[in-house]
Amino acid sequence: MKSNLFRRGGIVLVFVILVFSSQKVSSQTYCTTEDISRYAGEKDGYRYELWNQNGQGTACMTLGEGARFSGEWDSIYNYLARVGLGFDETQTHDEIGTFYSTYDCDYNPTTASGNSYLSIYGWTTNPLKEFYIVEDWRNWIPSMAAGTEKKGTIEVNGGIYDIYESNRVNQPSIIGEATFKQYFSIRRDTRNSGTIDISAHFNKWESLGMEMGNMYEVSFVVEGYQSDGSFEFTELDVFYNEPSAVKDASENNSKLSVFPNPNSGKVFIKLQDSFLNASMKIFDSAGKVVFSKENINNQLEVSNLKSGVYFVNLTNDQQNYFTKFLVL
Repeated sequence: MKSNLFRRGGIVLVFVILVFSSQKVSSQTYCTTEDISRYAGEKDGYRYELWNQNGQGTACMTLGEGARFSGEWDSIYNYLARVGLGFDETQTHDEIGTFYSTYDCDYNPTTASGNSYLSIYGWTTNPLKEFYIVEDWRNWIPSMAAGTEKKGTIEVNGGIYDIYESNRVNQPSIIGEATFKQYFSIRRDTRNSGTIDISAHFNKWESLGMEMGNMYEVSFVVEGYQSDGSFEFTELDVFYNEPSAVKDASENNSKLSVFPNPNSGKVFIKLQDSFLNASMKIFDSAGKVVFSKENINNQLEVSNLKSGVYFVNLTNDQQNYFTKFLVL
C-alpha cells in the first residue's frame, strides 16, 4: 500500500531526553466504508494511517492521547492501522539518532484462520527497503514463505529475535509497484508490552549485509489478513535521541537531569521548578516498571539498580519527558 510522507514536529532533545507537548484532546474514530478504504493524517506530532483493502468488512481505528491508538477488524481481506514518525528521506537512521519504542498493548486477534502481526514497521529509500520488528503474531509469519532467507539472530530487550530477508518483485510500495527487499526481526518469545531498542535491530541488520537507506517511516503497526480481532495501546511512544543530545544538555540547561550517567547502581534525578510535583516511572530494557513515584520534589535518589539500560518517563499536566541512563 502507498503511504504519504509524514514527520513529527516540535521535538527538542536534551541529554538524551525527548520533550514534547502532551495536550489532552478527545479521541477520534475512523471506520472504512466501501467507498473510503483509507484514512491518513497527523495528530499530536504523530502520523497515523488506517487502511482496509477494498473496504471489505469492518475496519476501525481510534486515536487517543499522544501516540496511543486502538482498533478492530472483522471479515476483512487486509487490514492495517499504524501510528509513528515520518522523515524527509534525507538522513539515515544513525544520522537521525537512536530509535526506541515503549508500549503496552491489549492485542486480541480472535480468529482461528488468517493471520495478524503486532510490529514496529517502516521504510527506507535509496535503497528502498520495508522492515518489521515483530513482537507478536498469529498463525503465519513471512519467515514461513518460500524463498525467505534466515540471516541470523539478535538478543536484545530480554528476548531473541530471528532475522530474515525476503525479496518482493513488482509489489506495492511507498513509490508504487517496485522490487525491493523486506527485513524481519521476529521475536521467539512473543510479548505485548516492553521497550524496543529499534536501532539495535537496524545496526544488526546492517552488520549482516542488509543495507538500509534514508529514513521514511518508523511506526507501530497492527495488521490483519483474512481475520478478525481488536487491540488497544494503553501505553505507546515511538521516539529517538539525537546524536548531539549530550552536547545540547550543557548548552540548554535541561529541565530534567540524570547523573551520574553512566553510574554504578545509584542515580540522582533533578528537576527544574516547572516539573515539580510530577509523576515518574523508570522502566528496565524489558519494559518492566522498577520505580514509580508521584509528586516528585526537586531531587530524588534511586538505588539498587542492576546493570543495564533504563528509561525514565516523567509527566505532568502539560508535558511528557523521556530519557535513558546506563547502569554499569
